[in-house]
Amino acid sequence: MKEVEQQVMNIVKKRRKSLPREGVVLKLMKFLKQDFEKQQVKVGRDLLFNILREHNMLTLRKKYSARTTNSHHRFYKYSNIIKDLEVTRLNQV
Repeated sequence: MKEVEQQVMNIVKKRRKSLPREGVVLKLMKFLKQDFEKQQVKVGRDLLFNILREHNMLTLRKKYSARTTNSHHRFYKYSNIIKDLEVTRLNQV
């Protein structure tokens, strides 16, 4: 099994030099299928995924958060007049 892993890692490293952020499941498997067949290595999607996970070579997606506030608009911005006010009773603000 270690021989297969080593062959897979060598093939993947060659591919990743030119395309470092390429995904695993669909694209990488599709393009490396010919290389695996040339070296007579049988590797399925799950085995490839597990080998790359074990060697910390999976590409992770960047997490984007939604931007909901536009602080640089053209409208007047009111100052916070209750910023230093200490609220001590109901309906004070």
